[in-house]
Amino acid sequence: MNPLEKRHRGLAAFAAATVAVVGLSQVTASASTSMTLTEIDYFSTVGQLKALSAYVKQFEAANPGVKVVLSHSPFGTYDTKLLTDASARDLPNIVMVDNPFVPDMIATGEMLPLSSFKGFSAKGYFKGIIDEGLFNGKYYALPVAGSNSIALFYNIAMFKAAHLSPPTTWAQMRADAKKLTTKSHYGIALTAEPAEDTTWQWEPFLWSNGGSLANLSGKPAQQALDLWVNFIKDGSASKACLNWSQSPDAIDQFIHGKAAMEVNGPWNFSNLNAAGWYYGKQFGLVPVPVRVPGQKVVAPLGGEDYMVSNSGTKAEQEMSFKFIQGLQKPSEELYMAKVFGYMPPKPSVAKVFIKQAGPEWKVFVNETLNAIPRANVLGVKYAKMSQATWTAIDSAIAGTASVKSALDTAASQIKTILKG
Repeated sequence: MNPLEKRHRGLAAFAAATVAVVGLSQVTASASTSMTLTEIDYFSTVGQLKALSAYVKQFEAANPGVKVVLSHSPFGTYDTKLLTDASARDLPNIVMVDNPFVPDMIATGEMLPLSSFKGFSAKGYFKGIIDEGLFNGKYYALPVAGSNSIALFYNIAMFKAAHLSPPTTWAQMRADAKKLTTKSHYGIALTAEPAEDTTWQWEPFLWSNGGSLANLSGKPAQQALDLWVNFIKDGSASKACLNWSQSPDAIDQFIHGKAAMEVNGPWNFSNLNAAGWYYGKQFGLVPVPVRVPGQKVVAPLGGEDYMVSNSGTKAEQEMSFKFIQGLQKPSEELYMAKVFGYMPPKPSVAKVFIKQAGPEWKVFVNETLNAIPRANVLGVKYAKMSQATWTAIDSAIAGTASVKSALDTAASQIKTILKG
């Protein structure tokens, strides 16, 4: 199934009515009780950790006797850890899930439908976001901070010194990367660790070129992977990318001046600013380049959801839902989105956000309008298809298989997955 045919239209509703949003709101206090709630996530940026810690302190203050213990796990092994814990029925109370992996967690049978809790509402969200947790008429997930996508970051000083303009096509991107490669830095940093973020990084090149995960043996997919492999072959990118996550590994290469370009997302704004990097001064942003002029940039829709596990007592489960529900207030959504570097999950709040956001958000706003919600397209099959895809990417970059051979193998695997 071609994901381009399944784009949700909810994100086109940015013109919806506005809401008044002022600061970080208070979570409604509950009767005094005593319990400890456990949470797990893979957040790592300065903004993400700051925003979540602030919310936890506020929630605990509003609910005397309740303590929330946050835990952070590496992205590359995160989904495997969740499945292992679910199999052992040992999940934390509050589980953060990358949006394309929500169907997989629902399938474990260890997640509770949030729509069964008193006070749940699915109204007012972008359809593509709220539907991430919809299964058999029940909603299992709500957004943590909203949604995001990816674009091309570039080092302004390096481009200026080389008398180059930011690329808009693959040919320009290759030429720029090659010219910007020196003994001290590469032209571009890629993400090619064996994990979802590698597929996510490559999807804009595949989809914008008219390809799909369901047809990796096709010419559009081969052209997209050829581009990445050629960065390695001509020395414009480091083969060490096979061990790099997009955050913090690849973006750190960019921040430390080891790469002139990097495809990544707005959640990195806080890390960039903390390192003294600011939009329009040290770094610039342009849409992900396309193969030929006129092609439309189609990027994946990212973001995370919170879910409540079957662990703990009924009282703990209800308090876990209350923790998640508190993040859905407009004031919380605006605050979390700002500090996380995400787009708010509701059109009304997003309208306020866009008015207040800086110019660095322009590219991401435009790309999000055409972004594909991965989980909504292929459900539980997406994760398996993604694994076949990133394995093919890694094989081709490592040189253990040709581009055609790697993609043909993945295509065969995906054909079986789709039939299953």
